[in-house]
Amino acid sequence: MTPTIAGGLALALPLLLVALVFLRRNIFVLLFFVALSAVGIGYLSTTGALDDIGQQVLTQVGNYTGEKAAEPAPAAAPATP
Repeated sequence: MTPTIAGGLALALPLLLVALVFLRRNIFVLLFFVALSAVGIGYLSTTGALDDIGQQVLTQVGNYTGEKAAEPAPAAAPATP
């Protein structure tokens, strides 16, 4: 999963779930909230903040599950004649 997608999901899912719980009776306010949330997440996407948030989320999930990030490959040894 890319950091952009992870950041978008990390921000959008809690917002939409809370909105559905509290605003489900008033559909127009719910739709307005969804529209404003989309604008806010779009702004974060254009500024690159979703990548930063997504990277933090993926790091935390990796720490929680015990996965380690791929280590860089060691430098090649010089050739000996």
